[in-house]
Amino acid sequence: MDEVGYKVISESPKTVIWLVTSKCNLSCRHCYALPYRTEKDLGLNDILKLIDEASSIGVEHIHYTGGEPLMRDDIFDILNYTIAKGIEASIFTNATLINDYIARRLSDLDIAIYTSIDGHNKQVYESVRGSGTWVRFLRGIKLLNEYGLYIHMNISVNELNWRYVGDIVRKALELNASSISLIPSMPAGNALRNNVYIRPAHFEYAIKVAADVARELGIAISIWCTPFVPIITRSPYLSYRSCRDWDVLDISPSGRVLICDVLNIDVGNVVKLGIKGAWRVLKRNQLVKRIENPKLQEPCRSCQLRYFCKGGCYARAYLVLNNIEAPDPLCPRVHRFLLSMRVKKVLGSGT
Repeated sequence: MDEVGYKVISESPKTVIWLVTSKCNLSCRHCYALPYRTEKDLGLNDILKLIDEASSIGVEHIHYTGGEPLMRDDIFDILNYTIAKGIEASIFTNATLINDYIARRLSDLDIAIYTSIDGHNKQVYESVRGSGTWVRFLRGIKLLNEYGLYIHMNISVNELNWRYVGDIVRKALELNASSISLIPSMPAGNALRNNVYIRPAHFEYAIKVAADVARELGIAISIWCTPFVPIITRSPYLSYRSCRDWDVLDISPSGRVLICDVLNIDVGNVVKLGIKGAWRVLKRNQLVKRIENPKLQEPCRSCQLRYFCKGGCYARAYLVLNNIEAPDPLCPRVHRFLLSMRVKKVLGSGT
């Protein structure tokens, strides 16, 4: 903060989240990244130049996701170069393409592996990921474990698996997960098309179950994109935060600089702007300023979490309510408030 209380804009992001490819070997029913499937991936030379700049301006971490990053033939060139430039690298993979060669190469780099476990058995997992994926996922995880890699497992909570969150957490531990997180499936992409994005009551149930299991097993679980967790439970075993003040730059497969990778709204192209220039354009964007300092509406305006939560997930608010400053409709308090407003509108203010 500066002397008058305004947040000072950093010169560069600390983390880059890079959808490094639009290609994927799966077509999951809950995937939000469908809009990126038509983008042309940046070439290796452009990526390496951007990694050079990232290193020179102090970027600390690049997280490569997609699509499926292992679909790129040059992914190990990218990972090697990132690490050689002194930047921490991690990768998000569905794990179904991992063979002994890939596991060994990843082990040589000693990077963190992020993956999704969206079911505790074949039936639930494949209802989300598709036929034949369960055995390939298990084989990939087995190989990663054999090579001693750090494996973070994320559970994307959706309408197909919310009842089984406790079982999925236990399965992740059985598979040697180094850490575990939950994320609510967003009403975007395939999840919207297939109507499987998570509903408020079901997500509330999943969070309570996760808290109970975490307490029972003595483990920590992080909850992504859900800063209103204390509205549901004050469990010391769950961690959460708001993304409105993150020093993170999101990049699409073709190099578009995204306000959020769920929203698919861009402010320019990183190849043309450079990372530092893209960051400057992003942080000065008027929509981003509204995201960082929203004019809170009820019930958020009078909520005790307002200074931390800041209205919850702005992407979900925009997708559902078409307003970047609207309250997060997944929050149970907001959900009940919106329902009451609809009832009042139907009944009339005089009843």
